[in-house]
Amino acid sequence: MVPLSLEVFLGTLEDFNRMIRPMQALAAAFGLVALWVLLNPQQLSSRLLGLILASSWAATGLFYHLGTFAELNFWDYPIGLIFLLQAMLLFWLGAVSNRFVIIPSGSIRHRIGLLLGFYALTGAPLIGLAMGRNWAEIGYFATSPGPTIVFSIGALLMLSGRNLALLWILPLLAAVPVTILGSSLGLVDDMAVLPIAVAALFLHLRTRPQRQ
Repeated sequence: MVPLSLEVFLGTLEDFNRMIRPMQALAAAFGLVALWVLLNPQQLSSRLLGLILASSWAATGLFYHLGTFAELNFWDYPIGLIFLLQAMLLFWLGAVSNRFVIIPSGSIRHRIGLLLGFYALTGAPLIGLAMGRNWAEIGYFATSPGPTIVFSIGALLMLSGRNLALLWILPLLAAVPVTILGSSLGLVDDMAVLPIAVAALFLHLRTRPQRQ
């Protein structure tokens, strides 16, 4: 099920990261903007957040999956399409339809969501460094699937609104191959993606407000 060895995977990831540098830093900056928006809701928060999240999924699908790893692994083709579909949903529901409503910042969902956002931006890369990988052998938000999924799951925890349940389906689906690959190659940061997504969904379902 996992056609890549650790050496091939990390070597390809390193080449990819060096090729797109400094996009990782730019993506992290946009990630911080998204977290600021989630902490300080404004009139255009839904549209801005939708644009940032949609761009992160589109970039990961196009450049990481379809543009790079699909040459080595057939399954990156459907995974890349999942990322592009999620990007379209985020763009439509957030940026176009303006349906993202940010929940109160004192709630447990908002706090955990914020924690996941910061983990995706900084925690996951630090785990990679702690495991002995160099900066180019690590995944980053908006350029690699693991951090992008976790960041988006964190954002979804902090949102409510009509039809947003649709936005949970594809991240959960995309988290499965990321976690399988991470488990097979011993990549701790990627191993955690599906458990984080499932736990976040459980929290979301347990704490969502009741309909009047």
